[in-house]
Parts: sequence; structure tokens; C-alpha cells
Amino acid sequence: MLQTIEIEIDDIGKIHTLEPLPFKPTGRALLTLLDKPDYPHLLLQGSAKQALALLASERFARRPVASPDEVSGRISRMRNDWDQHP
Repeated sequence: MLQTIEIEIDDIGKIHTLEPLPFKPTGRALLTLLDKPDYPHLLLQGSAKQALALLASERFARRPVASPDEVSGRISRMRNDWDQHP
């Protein structure tokens, strides 16, 4: 079975997984090098486990939620704001 894991390679070529692996990798692998993003500050750090914990949290359940009409109104105001600036 093929599996994909996300890794980073440091300046000396050492490979680091971004999340702990639930298995010990053995066998063969192919490595695809990706371009470094121009916006590294926008990359999220964390794991799927942390994201699921947030979604299941009481804090997330109590977050403020706008009505569809309020969201639509905000979008309209932003569109109008764009139209008024050259």
C-alpha cells in the first residue's frame, strides 16, 4: 500500500516528518521535492488531530456566528468599497 507523509529537509539534508508517524517506515520510497512557498508565514503548523480537537471543543461551539444576511451585507459593502476607489 502506498502512503504519503509530509516531511521537511533541513540545511544539512536531514529529513524530518511534520507529524509523528504511527508506524516505522521501512522499504523503498520516492521523494518529490516541492518548491518553497513565497509565503511561509501563511503555512499552518499543527496536525489533523489538533484541528479535530479544536472543532470538537466547547470554545469552537461558542464562537460567534454571523447570519447569512449579515455575511451577504458585509460582502456587498466590501464590493461597493472597491468600486469607490480608483
